[in-house]
Amino acid sequence: GIPDKALFRKELPLMLEKLQGRKSFMQENSISYPCGNKVFIFKDVGDKFELVIKD
Repeated sequence: GIPDKALFRKELPLMLEKLQGRKSFMQENSISYPCGNKVFIFKDVGDKFELVIKD
């Protein structure tokens, strides 16, 4: 399979474009976007963002 980092670089711009104007799943200090069979979770951690990819 594709390493997560390569998948992230390839899919993130497409995912963000598709999600413009759509609702996302908001939780405190994080936002989740389903894409294919994965869920990309961006968490606000201090002064940076952390990406978690769940199958």
